[in-house]
Amino acid sequence: MYSSVLIIGAGVALVMYVLGSLYPRILGDKKNRHLQGVKSPISDDNTVGTDPFKIDPLPSFDWRATAPLKIRPFKPKYHLTMAVNTANFSELIEMDRNYLDRITLRKQIMQEHNDITIQAKPEVKPAIDELYRWLVNEYLPIRYPTMFSITPLGLLNHTTSAHLPLQPSPDPTKTFEILGGNLDEEFLILLPSDDGDGYTLKGYVTCFPAGFNTKEKLGMKLRDIHTPVPGYKQKLELSMDRFFDRLEVGKVVKRANWSINTEEKLFAASGLHFYEGQEAVDEEVDINTTFLRCERQLLHRLPNTRALVFNFKTYLYPLSEIKEEGLGEDLAEAIDGLKEGNTPAMHFYKRGVVWGEAVKAYLRS
Repeated sequence: MYSSVLIIGAGVALVMYVLGSLYPRILGDKKNRHLQGVKSPISDDNTVGTDPFKIDPLPSFDWRATAPLKIRPFKPKYHLTMAVNTANFSELIEMDRNYLDRITLRKQIMQEHNDITIQAKPEVKPAIDELYRWLVNEYLPIRYPTMFSITPLGLLNHTTSAHLPLQPSPDPTKTFEILGGNLDEEFLILLPSDDGDGYTLKGYVTCFPAGFNTKEKLGMKLRDIHTPVPGYKQKLELSMDRFFDRLEVGKVVKRANWSINTEEKLFAASGLHFYEGQEAVDEEVDINTTFLRCERQLLHRLPNTRALVFNFKTYLYPLSEIKEEGLGEDLAEAIDGLKEGNTPAMHFYKRGVVWGEAVKAYLRS
């Protein structure tokens, strides 16, 4: 009897070893399955054959020792433009030493504000499924092998010791939730509008909204989402619609924005903007809890569903950090510049009438 048990145990161990050894290789052999039938576009330098979907691995990456990116997009005068730059797929997801704290906070926010942070129309399921499979089976284990690896149980998150399923959930909101709880990144998916005019937000996970309730934007066209933004209709609406429509599979673009937060609060579904006709209310500004808030935003098109994926990561920088870098005067000028560019109403929209003078005084002190 004991010999039989030993033989069975050895057999199980052998099967587990084979699975553990071969499973990642099998997946690796299929790493381009989401691109089947998709012709890779010619790169910007007109060289044929360049793989635009190439992901550069970071084999020795240590998130605990990696400082957050320093994004400083402010300029002396604020001009409302698209201001996009070319990026690549390796840049899509950034990791840093705040990772564990951020995903812990994200899970808490999703639990407390679930209806605001996650929504999905039924028609978004093929797109979120495509994005999920690519991120979980390819991008994360290739780009960050020290943080994520494929095992027989799924994608192992080495930081949390949790396994993510390799296939998306039947419920698209659950799929968004898994991404939102394992990546410090917001994901919004846009599909062509039902009437063929523009793009519509069909699903998302946004744990760190910057002054808007994303649930209220669900089902809205891109141009309608931006209706409250001063100057958008006159200066950006047509070019944005045209740009989104023409974005090719294999292309990634990025941009950054900035604002001032008077609270150390990442989840801000309201309170960061003033709107036309609204009366400004005086508030006491505590410099110690006031931050430069920046978003690193990227956009790309999925190859099979051809849905547009907009993702962004939020950064909060203490004002003291800006001063220490010698950029205090630059940011102070940029605050004044909100009123001096092509959209002077942006100063009011960003609530500069509340925090502007106090922040400038500190930056110049």
